[in-house]
Amino acid sequence: MFIDKDSWGKFSINDLSERDLRFIYEALKVYAQCNMGHIHPEDSVRMFVFDNEFNGLIQHE
Repeated sequence: MFIDKDSWGKFSINDLSERDLRFIYEALKVYAQCNMGHIHPEDSVRMFVFDNEFNGLIQHE
C-alpha cells in the first residue's frame, strides 16, 4: 500500500490489500465508537459512504 498526492491536492491509496482495507475499516469503527456524538456531520457522511462502499465490495467477493 502506498499513498499518493496529485497536483490538485487529492490523495489516493494505491495497491491496497484486503488486509489493509479491513484494518482501515476497523480503525474507522473504533474512531466512531470513541467519538460518538462528537463527529462533524461532513465526516459522518464520509464514513457512511465508506461503510457502504466497503460492505458492497466485501459482499461481492
